[in-house]
Amino acid sequence: MSMRDASLPPRLSPAGVVYTAATREAPLLADFAAELAARGWRVGGLVQRTFRGPDGFKRKIVATEIDTGRTVTLATYKGDRAKESVCGFDTAALAEATGAVRRAVAAGMDLIVIEKFSRQETDGEGLLDEILGAMAEGIPTLTLVSAEALEHWTRLTGGLAQLVAAERKALWRWWGPHRLYRDLELGVGRGNARHVVVGFNWVLVEGPHGCGLAQTPDRGSAGSRRVADAAHLAGRPLRELAAKVHSWEPVEAAIGLAAINAFYNRYDLTAPTGNGLDAVAGEAPLTVIGRFPDLAERLPGARVIERQPRDGEYPDVAAGWLVPESERVVATASTLVNHSLPGLIATAPHARIALVGPSTPLTPRLHAYGLDTLAGMVVTDPKGAARAVAEGGSVRTLKAYARMAMLSDPS
Repeated sequence: MSMRDASLPPRLSPAGVVYTAATREAPLLADFAAELAARGWRVGGLVQRTFRGPDGFKRKIVATEIDTGRTVTLATYKGDRAKESVCGFDTAALAEATGAVRRAVAAGMDLIVIEKFSRQETDGEGLLDEILGAMAEGIPTLTLVSAEALEHWTRLTGGLAQLVAAERKALWRWWGPHRLYRDLELGVGRGNARHVVVGFNWVLVEGPHGCGLAQTPDRGSAGSRRVADAAHLAGRPLRELAAKVHSWEPVEAAIGLAAINAFYNRYDLTAPTGNGLDAVAGEAPLTVIGRFPDLAERLPGARVIERQPRDGEYPDVAAGWLVPESERVVATASTLVNHSLPGLIATAPHARIALVGPSTPLTPRLHAYGLDTLAGMVVTDPKGAARAVAEGGSVRTLKAYARMAMLSDPS
């Protein structure tokens, strides 16, 4: 792995979403696939939908190819009240539809969805070959598994696949917080960087519709090396600069995050004014990752974790047992630059997590990864902010050229 591949996510185990009679016809996988595709991820495979008549009995089962949207009728039913008997399962149609899975494997998609693993698959038919074939290629694979076929599924997959609850949040936990960097990058649209400033405390990237900030790594650290393409950053596409967020070199990662924020933290962003620390006041048990000004007065009783702890604070190694037991976690947005945020989210899958600081990307994309509160900064005076960054200004200095904004997850 190169120095520029820091935040490439770990390999994702295949997953089976266990369904019962109450959840078997919910469009959970179809909705998840559509949501990822809308964000820019490459998703392929097949989803199914059962159609019922006015009497509530099945009429047909239709498969939809995710990449083309083409539909194929796999089975038709009599709709007999005495018994939902199959008039005919079209094996030729199924064979044709499986081409969507083969195309997805050949293209090396980010995710392959294959719905579903049930009675036919336990008999060695249906979509079994396609499910196992996609898994064998190492591509993240997601399928529905009936509760009755669970034992057979576990045996066929050798216990290597994860079992996931039939819930949207559970699917996102499986997808994993390590993919949030790529997700942010995928969302950055067209436009070039007009101005790039790497200052003593902050990095600033100005785009056509917004100005992004990211905290500069500590001086004297390994991240304080020269920027390889300095003097050639302004004028380049924001998406190209945003890709630097994946770098192990902290200054490059900060430039990437600032470019991301130049797109999301737009001048015209509609968001309530608010401070993330005030939003969590009074909640407990509360753990704070990173030191914030006046923290003791604003959040009395909070457990503070710092890499260089002061009296009353905890070292970063304490996060392993303090974070999992916390109902509320507040993290400084600098955890995005040092790539510790995904691991933090993973250790607290059920906690409510707030990301706070000028480096915070103000985009609802992050809510799905477990961040319910996003408190950041929208620059209102790009020239003034650039001057403040170039002259080594602090957060307090930047506030004269920006407004505080906060996004909360409505769910």
